[in-house]
Amino acid sequence: MNNPPAKKKRKAGADSSETMSWRAKSIEEFGLQPVPDGWKDSVAIGSEEAWKSYYTYRSRVECRGSEEDDSGDEIDSDGDYIDDENYDFMKEWKQKMAAQIEVYMANDCQWHWTPGFGHLVWDDDQLRSAEYYTHVWSPYAIPHAIDLEHRYHCRSRMSSVEFGTIWSYRKVDFEEEVAIDSDEYEELCSNCFKDEELRADVINLSHMNKLTCQRLQRFLFGAHSEECRKVTCSDMNFWLLLLGSMGTTDPNLEKDPKGGNHGYSWHPWNNKELRKKLYDLKAAEGNDREGDPNGPFDGYYPSGCSWLKHRLLEITGNLGAVTKHYIPPTIKDAIGYDDRYQDEERSEEDEDDDGDGTKITSWEQLKDKETRHKFVKSCGSVNEAMEKMFDLASKDQRRW
Repeated sequence: MNNPPAKKKRKAGADSSETMSWRAKSIEEFGLQPVPDGWKDSVAIGSEEAWKSYYTYRSRVECRGSEEDDSGDEIDSDGDYIDDENYDFMKEWKQKMAAQIEVYMANDCQWHWTPGFGHLVWDDDQLRSAEYYTHVWSPYAIPHAIDLEHRYHCRSRMSSVEFGTIWSYRKVDFEEEVAIDSDEYEELCSNCFKDEELRADVINLSHMNKLTCQRLQRFLFGAHSEECRKVTCSDMNFWLLLLGSMGTTDPNLEKDPKGGNHGYSWHPWNNKELRKKLYDLKAAEGNDREGDPNGPFDGYYPSGCSWLKHRLLEITGNLGAVTKHYIPPTIKDAIGYDDRYQDEERSEEDEDDDGDGTKITSWEQLKDKETRHKFVKSCGSVNEAMEKMFDLASKDQRRW
């Protein structure tokens, strides 16, 4: 299910809202469910002050993030009107998420989310830059939310490409006043081109792991036990819903809507040697029709996966016969990799300039006084040492 329907009017004679606790108001207004019996005793019910903050904060976010004004026009996260193109984009996003929620969440549990756009820059019908801001709320009577942020940018020029995509989050515990309006986000994962001419993928996955999943599930649902997963969602589906709530609704996790490609995808079908190895292993992956190893080799082309999809499969224990052979990108996979970078690599491999077998390949190494002394001593002259040091410093500025 998506966000629960709007509250029904209370019958005459019912207690007025002034006599209700902030917890009761929140439960009624936002359709929160009781914490399941299996772990309710380990979850605090929350103070009245926390529930008041929750009610006020969520009302404000939902009003500016997904409500319509009296004219029927939708308003974005900054309170500005969404134009027709962005309105259609928001509608499409909500529809895709509604379908995924129906599949990924257990029947009796809801996924409460409030989506919003930040800055969107269009290049014809393709997105050049996009900011997605979303809140995911606990479906239970727990005053917690996860504030999600996803940024994407890609701009091509004649011989270079600006590219970066990042997913971030922050936990909002309404018992902690300092956390409510904090702007300190934790990066989940990212990919970018640090060298716009080389266009090598620089992927960071340090916080997308099992521990982060457990912490976020415990924060949102109150637990991360097997019992909890049975009545909410699996680890894999939890990640897919988090990413979908940030605009990444593609089940293959290769791109955002409207052309927002996330960078590197591993394609074993493009490597004959690897393809032969997988064929000999009779490696088949799910419903990949072209990856059926039971037919002739000439018809075997397993599709592989994106770097982001592989990470989710890896940390949730779902790697298959093909994807377990995933190979991450190297500098040689970069679109701009050419003779210039090959020459740099060869020169670095040949460098052995400190006189004791240690290769000097970066300026960072020369910050050590003893290493720098050996390096200068091994050079033919001071001028030669200075030239080599200058070259190393220049390379470091271009590295990704």
